[in-house]
Amino acid sequence: MGAYEALYRKWRPQSFEDIVAQPHITRTVRNQIMRGKTAHAYLFTGSRGTGKTTCARIFAKAVNCLNPKNGDPCLECEICRDAEAGTLTDIIEIDGASNNGVDEVRNLRENASFLPVRCKYKVFIIDEVHMMSAGAFNALLKMIEEPPEYVKFVFATTEIHKVPATILSRCQRFDFRRILPADIAGRIRYIAEHEQFTVSEAAAHRIAVLSDGGMRDALSLLDQCAAISDAVELETVEEAVGVAGTESVFLILRAATEKNASAALERIDLLYQQSKDMTRFADEISQQLRNLMLLKTAPDDASLLDIMPEELEQLKAIAALYSLPGIISALSAVRQCCDRMTRAGNRRMELEMTIIRLCADQQQQSGDIKALTNRIAALEQQLAAIQANGVPVQQAAPPKRRQPAPAKNVPTQNLQVDAKTDEKQFVAVKNWAAVLERFFDINPAVAGLLNNSSAYIYAEKNILLVCVRNMLFRRLFKQTDAVMLLDAAEQILGTRYQLRYKVLEQEADQTAPAEILMQRAQSDGIRTGIQEDAGV
Repeated sequence: MGAYEALYRKWRPQSFEDIVAQPHITRTVRNQIMRGKTAHAYLFTGSRGTGKTTCARIFAKAVNCLNPKNGDPCLECEICRDAEAGTLTDIIEIDGASNNGVDEVRNLRENASFLPVRCKYKVFIIDEVHMMSAGAFNALLKMIEEPPEYVKFVFATTEIHKVPATILSRCQRFDFRRILPADIAGRIRYIAEHEQFTVSEAAAHRIAVLSDGGMRDALSLLDQCAAISDAVELETVEEAVGVAGTESVFLILRAATEKNASAALERIDLLYQQSKDMTRFADEISQQLRNLMLLKTAPDDASLLDIMPEELEQLKAIAALYSLPGIISALSAVRQCCDRMTRAGNRRMELEMTIIRLCADQQQQSGDIKALTNRIAALEQQLAAIQANGVPVQQAAPPKRRQPAPAKNVPTQNLQVDAKTDEKQFVAVKNWAAVLERFFDINPAVAGLLNNSSAYIYAEKNILLVCVRNMLFRRLFKQTDAVMLLDAAEQILGTRYQLRYKVLEQEADQTAPAEILMQRAQSDGIRTGIQEDAGV
């Protein structure tokens, strides 16, 4: 009796036709082989267990096969048989993780310089190429860019972002897709038909979901389940993997809506006594919360849910107990719990705290929603009673649009007083110097316009009259400056006044030179700040 061969090795695809869920890649590569237009370097990328290395091996056999069939190897010639047995020296498979140095690449280049012994092409398959060092990548560049016509490279990686751009630009890149659960379940049932055990549909679906899109993981788990029982059922899978199962997850979700933390904790204790993995159980809860979220968002599209058809009705019943914000809040809390579990010493305690919090949050949300509903109902009853008594209900008037405030940074000609004033009504401000000093602290750029000025107060009309002796005052003094001056006066005098000013014409000679300069500048076509303020 020979040594036992694992299922994922025994059922490894031998042709492009057998590769599952990658038609966009197999079709392209087969066409290239049939037309004799294969590239010198390929880069296969994708998650684990999607067929990257398998496709590379099939490609190496196909390009060297003596009797290829539609781009596939015949699997009958001596080249195909020796390649399958691993005795063909012209197909070299290298592990990039353990051969990641410059010396290994130098040996590879020396090997590539020799002609193939039996095959048409010498094919180098480098798996996990992202593990190679920077020096090794640099040593490969020239060989990949201009290899001998009899040499082909096939690189495989799960972390494409670690491969340098200089390597990517020299290869044809193919992205392997994650295999869908339905395709994995179909492959599992196909293998079970040819092996000495049976697999139920529910068990095949659960294995497919747990494998997370990787066929190798699925077949390894199937191999483990087949060792437990020749009839693989859902319970067999849960026992082999250590998962709690949907029944326990649904119980936790119902307990959260029923505010029954005791029932939830009792189930966690039972699973803990059965040595179930608490981290995996938390992940199961998050997966079902995801299903609830999708069911609430897209209730008519069941294809988005990773559940069996018989579980759909139970999930719909649980979804009716939750609101969408409640589901999202619970999902966020459970995912945070999963993150903490990776660092926590007591994972059970982390899960128990999260479940208790979920029960409390659902209780609070239910109470808040119920109270709000009752208040709305009471208000509707009161409104109906008012209307029944003949009292019209007025609709609230739409809010008035506020008009934009006028610009403040404009000249203050509207504050100027031209007429003669009655000196008996105005009282001189004795501490005007203090006001000017305060104004200088606030606005020193404009305070110079008030040099040699005086101020008077008309108490009956609450007016502060400022008499200035600078002819440029009326052009340079702005509304914002007036507000600052009133602020300074209020701080010193203790009263908020209305500002008015008067330019004393008899002192015009003091500012005549500046006025003359302004006029000359305007006559010569030179723009001034006064013209800009006036909108010239």
